[in-house]
Amino acid sequence: MTWDNAAKRAKRRELAEARARLVGRLVEIVGPSLSTEKAEGILQDARAWAPVSARRLDEYVENHPDAFTQPSPHCPMPLVRLLQQLAAAGYGDKVIQPVCARCRRPGLPITRLTPEGRCCEWCVARTVLQPCARCGQNGHIAAIWEEGPICRRCYRRDEQFVADCAECGRHGAHSRRRDDGALICWACAPKPDRECVRCGAVGPAKANIDGEGPVCPRCYTAPAGLCRKCGNHRPIAKRGDNGQPGICINCHAVEGECAICGRFRRVRKNHDNGGRRECRTCWHPPHRPCGDCGRSAHCPVTWPIGPICNTCYTRRRRNPAPCNRCGELRVLVDRTAAGAESCGPCSGRDIAFSCRRCEFPGDIYADGYCTRCVIHDQVSDLLSGDDGEVPPQLAPLADALISAQFPQSVLKWIRSSASAQLLAELAAVHTGITHDLLDGLPQTAHTRSVRETLVATGVLPPRHEGLARLELWIEETLGTLPPHQRRLARPFAEWSVLRDARRRAARGRFTLATADGGRRDIRAAIELLDWLDQNAIGLADLDQAQLELWLLAVKPTRRRGIGRFIRWTNARRLTSSLEVPSPKHGLAERFIDEDEHQDQLRRCLTDNSLPLELRIVGALVRFYALPLTRIVQLTTDRFIQDESGSYLVIAKHPVLLPPSLTRLIEQQIAGGKTRAASSSR
Repeated sequence: MTWDNAAKRAKRRELAEARARLVGRLVEIVGPSLSTEKAEGILQDARAWAPVSARRLDEYVENHPDAFTQPSPHCPMPLVRLLQQLAAAGYGDKVIQPVCARCRRPGLPITRLTPEGRCCEWCVARTVLQPCARCGQNGHIAAIWEEGPICRRCYRRDEQFVADCAECGRHGAHSRRRDDGALICWACAPKPDRECVRCGAVGPAKANIDGEGPVCPRCYTAPAGLCRKCGNHRPIAKRGDNGQPGICINCHAVEGECAICGRFRRVRKNHDNGGRRECRTCWHPPHRPCGDCGRSAHCPVTWPIGPICNTCYTRRRRNPAPCNRCGELRVLVDRTAAGAESCGPCSGRDIAFSCRRCEFPGDIYADGYCTRCVIHDQVSDLLSGDDGEVPPQLAPLADALISAQFPQSVLKWIRSSASAQLLAELAAVHTGITHDLLDGLPQTAHTRSVRETLVATGVLPPRHEGLARLELWIEETLGTLPPHQRRLARPFAEWSVLRDARRRAARGRFTLATADGGRRDIRAAIELLDWLDQNAIGLADLDQAQLELWLLAVKPTRRRGIGRFIRWTNARRLTSSLEVPSPKHGLAERFIDEDEHQDQLRRCLTDNSLPLELRIVGALVRFYALPLTRIVQLTTDRFIQDESGSYLVIAKHPVLLPPSLTRLIEQQIAGGKTRAASSSR
């Protein structure tokens, strides 16, 4: 008995020392404001004064000195209750409350111990699936009634928890009550405004993504999966049950009669209009007065300045300005009564719209990155090879796209243009891009666009594109001819058509009309050779009557194109002095008198209802009798002004312009704009 009493006295002494250490620890953490008696009361309220709890808590605190400021998810339950009691007593700023090891939410009763640490009841229940007594499916059990366990879905559908919403009138499970006690559903319940981590917009969040944070409905993308209806891999709108695939966003739409147009099509509920079903064409978002421009429109976001429409939202994000308070370049979201605009941090809101990479204010395009950073990534992906690096040859093109004046057009070109896809295939397969490589591809509009882009950015050397296209066309056309025709058509094309084209190109007089004329002459020669083969006539046997018969009855439109070929064959004695009869043109029959000429000229100079380009062209024709082919070749450098007046250089000769025509040309030059995507910024 003596030994037992001594052991008991030792245990009581150890318990008293443990309690004293806990009280001293609390006084040390909180400060002198916490008395010893009050500390003992807090320990008793936390059920940490009992012998087992006190010894366990004292041992844990001794081994973990930072238990009150950095509680571990594996801490004992007495410590959790003690921290909660300290917060209830007004000392919450001195300690840190433990959070759920899974959802990371503080202030919850984390009574369930899991391998990850202490978790709340909700997180534990989410991992436990049991068969429901009503629907028979495995689900999360929300309650256990007389009939058995009830899953959360059946629990919410029970009649005792279902009522009519006071806002939209829908009959369903209620979410909360208003101040007046009326029930409202989950869709109508107000949701807290949170800043989107991707675009910076402030409003109700669509989801809270792990590792990122809250995401607004615009930036949120539903995870893709296999649809059990259509079998496609698309974003899932409704999850499946019991391991079954879900339903994609296209198949989840409900078909019914639209309440506005009456057509039977896919409809959605308009909660702002009594919950009636409307199709996508008839559905319109609610309108509110914009806090910036004042007009009534759909306002997707709400700033300190008020609701903001889409136009003002885009304009302010793309055009940051210096804040009137801090002076930094930021997106202005607030306005004082005096009209001074300020940024988000100065107005007390965390609305910065800064790029996550370069920290440029505003112009956020996607995923928290600005347009320039997105273009940089997409251009690198477009032009990079297998090693992920942009080849040195394509570096000028990458720099031109990244520094484009209109970045939105570059993004659209990369996303939807077939030329961009062709350029990506060339960059991925070939180590060097040359004119010969592009000549070997099908000469489509996309191939020509890629070539023009590479030449404009300095990747490929410039060449006379019209002449090169003519050479490619000749090779392709002559390659389809039979050998006996090719022996005649090739020398004519190379020594007559191409030789003349090269001479004109060297003198700078080769135009698209010249190339079209060369193609016309070669086509006419081929058609004449085909007719001779069909009628078993040799080229040396062709006489004047047969040539005129071909021109009159077979190919009357080739009179102008066949003359060059006939002259070439006559010069080489392949034919016997044939001639192509020239068509007879009648003389002009209608003339305008001087009064009508003056009226037309006066109208071109004074009538503002006519387009400006038409007035200038008409005045040049009436003043100087210039043909339209000469007028369309005029450029701004031909217009010269000095002390003596204004001049227009026509055929290397400056011509004095009247003041009225000078004003029209000045207006045309001042109003001219360029929209090239690769022009300098």
